[in-house]
Amino acid sequence: MLLPPFYIGLILAIALYIKNKQYNLLKKPYYKYFIPAIICKIIGAIGVCLVYSFYYKEGGDTVNYYLGAKTYINILLDGKFESFFNIISFSDGNIHQLISETNTLNELYFRDHDNYALFTVSLTVPFCLIGCKSFVVTTILLACISFIGLWRLYEVFIYHFPHLTKQFAIAIFFVPSVFFWGSGLLKDTYTLSCVGFFTYGIFNYFVIKQKSIKYIITFLLASLIIVFIKPYILLALLPGTIIWINFSKVQNIKNPILKTLFIPFILTVGILTIIIVFNFLGQYLGEYSLDNVLNKAVKTQQDLVRSQYGGNNYDIGAYEPTLAGISSKIPAALNMALFRPYIWDARNPVMLLSGLENLFMLGFSLSILFKVKFSTLFKSLFSHPLLIFSFLFAIFFAFSVGLTTANYGALVRLKIPCIPFYLLSLFILFDLNKISFKRS
Repeated sequence: MLLPPFYIGLILAIALYIKNKQYNLLKKPYYKYFIPAIICKIIGAIGVCLVYSFYYKEGGDTVNYYLGAKTYINILLDGKFESFFNIISFSDGNIHQLISETNTLNELYFRDHDNYALFTVSLTVPFCLIGCKSFVVTTILLACISFIGLWRLYEVFIYHFPHLTKQFAIAIFFVPSVFFWGSGLLKDTYTLSCVGFFTYGIFNYFVIKQKSIKYIITFLLASLIIVFIKPYILLALLPGTIIWINFSKVQNIKNPILKTLFIPFILTVGILTIIIVFNFLGQYLGEYSLDNVLNKAVKTQQDLVRSQYGGNNYDIGAYEPTLAGISSKIPAALNMALFRPYIWDARNPVMLLSGLENLFMLGFSLSILFKVKFSTLFKSLFSHPLLIFSFLFAIFFAFSVGLTTANYGALVRLKIPCIPFYLLSLFILFDLNKISFKRS
């Protein structure tokens, strides 16, 4: 309890220096949201620690990630450097055996073959070490470093829509479930930040042509971390990314006929690129590879719908592991991920908060749908490459989560990467159709 106030004070002092420099000296008015956004991340980080320490009394993954990182640090501080680097780099096949041979306190609860969790533990080690092995400080440091990726994402969107700084800040920083679950010592915090870095790197290198090696490293490193933690997020990112990059090139074509003919070519190349990338990454994606993903979806959904997962289950119905079978569940899966749990589905305060958010998103979505003609809305949706990327990622990700998750408790946390992008898309659509809204 003594350490967090000191670290929080130091973080806020650094944040205030950055804000004053960017806001006052470099005249970037959107930096007025910098301090409030970081404060929200810190609140979210502390909130997750309290919830997993006192509400979920049996603990959970966030506690296990911390205990695992502390075990690794104990090995390092014992002077067993070779063992430490073998463990953190997965050089040894049996991590638990290697840890036990060091005669140190073993608090690593994950199985050896759970590489996604073990990789997350390895990423947590620097934060735990700098945080003096404090659970709360480790989480706060992770939340604040992960904030950088979200801020970069924010800058990408306001580059194109500088008049929507407030709306974009709400979508990215101030949605309660996002800054809560996206700030804890969880896989979601890492992956959400990496999605921001990925978008930032792609935008600078491919869209505005800043040919710097740092942007290549940014989106490649972000991609690797996503693959090693939650590979399906990369699968959801790729379709929109490829279309975003190529549609940005189409906008530079002056001839309308040539531009129209070029669009089908882009879509074909995009689909082929996605298939090639999926096959190339198959050995790294494992159960999320193109060959296994359909069976994985059915297996996961059927497993989670069993009674032993508690009373917060839902069921979108059985389906076959085929494209036709999964396609039949698109409406139900999207509704589940974007708008549920409804308020009447809530069984605890966390679900109630999510239900209120979902009510807002449902109302916002319906107001745009009812006040704008479908033809106009469809045209607006494909009028800007960044909007295409944002909307496609939100839809692909929401579909994958809604299809494979059958428990509201898991859904509230797992769906957070799609919430900012879906809200960003709604705010842009609203802005593009202001005239239609005024007439109605």
